[in-house]
Amino acid sequence: MKRHRRSIIVVALVLMAAPLLYAVISFAARPMPRPSWLEPARPNTTCILPAGVVRYEHMQHLKSLRDHVLRDGQREELAGARAQGLGSCRGCHAHRELFCDRCHDRASVRLDCFGCHVY
Repeated sequence: MKRHRRSIIVVALVLMAAPLLYAVISFAARPMPRPSWLEPARPNTTCILPAGVVRYEHMQHLKSLRDHVLRDGQREELAGARAQGLGSCRGCHAHRELFCDRCHDRASVRLDCFGCHVY
């Protein structure tokens, strides 16, 4: 009798947990949508870095470029190659207000770069 009762409880728990498990699995299997609030890049363009790196490490990349230009004097070398700084971003995302500013506003980051630098 106890064994029969345990199996009924196990079946009931599995039936109650099935919708939750289905929801978790179907949510995890969906592709991550691109944020619709950001201006999309121009068609047939590629970022100089993977999207995840740009999203989380773009400031380190810009600081590294700054160091190469200011400390190492590599302005011509970096300008002659494929654009690697804000110029490359501007090539695909024409409006700073629709791309950079929206993301920084959402992340509550205050920029002071564009007081001196032109996008």
